[in-house]
Amino acid sequence: MTISMSTMRHAPVALALLALATPASAQKVTTVPDLTGQQVLAQLSNAASTRAVGEAIALTTALEIATEPFGTSSGGFIFKLDPSTGLLARTTTTFGPAFTERALTSGEGQISVGATYSWSSFDKISGFSLSSLPLASINSSSPQVARTNTANLDMSAKTVAISSTIGVTDNVDVGVVVPLVSVRITGSSSLFNGSGVDTRHVATDSIFFGLGDLSAGVKYRFYKFKGGDMPDPGGVALLVNMRLPTGSRENLRGLGVTRTLIGGIYSSGTSRVRPHASAGFEFWSKGVDVSGNPGETITVRNQLQYNGGIEIEAAPKLTLIVDFIGQQIFGGGQIGQVTDTPANALGITSVQSLVAVPDGVTKLLLAPGMKLNLKKKLLLSLNALVTMKNNGLRANITPFAGINLTM
Repeated sequence: MTISMSTMRHAPVALALLALATPASAQKVTTVPDLTGQQVLAQLSNAASTRAVGEAIALTTALEIATEPFGTSSGGFIFKLDPSTGLLARTTTTFGPAFTERALTSGEGQISVGATYSWSSFDKISGFSLSSLPLASINSSSPQVARTNTANLDMSAKTVAISSTIGVTDNVDVGVVVPLVSVRITGSSSLFNGSGVDTRHVATDSIFFGLGDLSAGVKYRFYKFKGGDMPDPGGVALLVNMRLPTGSRENLRGLGVTRTLIGGIYSSGTSRVRPHASAGFEFWSKGVDVSGNPGETITVRNQLQYNGGIEIEAAPKLTLIVDFIGQQIFGGGQIGQVTDTPANALGITSVQSLVAVPDGVTKLLLAPGMKLNLKKKLLLSLNALVTMKNNGLRANITPFAGINLTM
């Protein structure tokens, strides 16, 4: 996205003075370990712009990490008493979806625990390549004033999500997910003058590890489709899920707001192919702010989620899954490029800079995978999130691996 302005409301004199004050010889600055993730990105990105470029990149990064789907915490095995035998029997021969939910509940007293591991390597942010990120530039006929600030970044996130689900009644499940997140920023930025000399080189290799935004939820199946319990024909359920602000926004592991999702779930089928779908709106307790153009504050708030997919009983111990996941974050989260034309200040012809823009983030993901019954009630999950669209911070493929045990 490019925004053009015929005249610059805030003259770039400060930018020019900043550029002129930079030493002519190249220098290397390595960020120190006690900086936060936001501060590291600011050190890398704010050398040639009065706009908060680093803070905009930090918000987009935190949004992506905090809104990435978890592997579902629902138990893969659902048992009920078979009146014909007097024994517990499985009510479904599939093991459930990977990232979405089905209407079926675990059953009273049933407990499942699990853990998933995911790894995302990001390559683009709002269409700009992280390997050649055009942070800002000052264009001038004078090489002493001209500056170009670019970055070469390698950003990734690893998440271990520990989950548990308990069947409170036959129709009510409660669950919790505790994410442990590690965000890594590696790379450098350079500030070149008009003669091509690197006048300021900043490098970093920083890791920010800790708790992410904890998730707690309740699922209530209020309608069951006609049919018996063996197999369960499915139904419709209500889902209420809260994401608590336990992750550090400054270190890119959370958003610092309480998020409450209210949604509905549908699942059906007694054959080998069983469809499921869900949709909900996530209300945020307050907006997440970032500076945009001078005098402008952009507020990101609320999210729409919609999902659908199928479970396929490929074999008694193997379920194949395909999920489609959609997310819409409102109010901001994207980064654009603004071009300002100064009033002939110090010979500057134009100034370009990345900046936060008031455009929301749209994510469309395809999630193929499988669940394999290794032994007794132990499941192995292997899945991937394949990005079809993401105009925030983008990872092409995010692999997931997980285990789940029903007790």
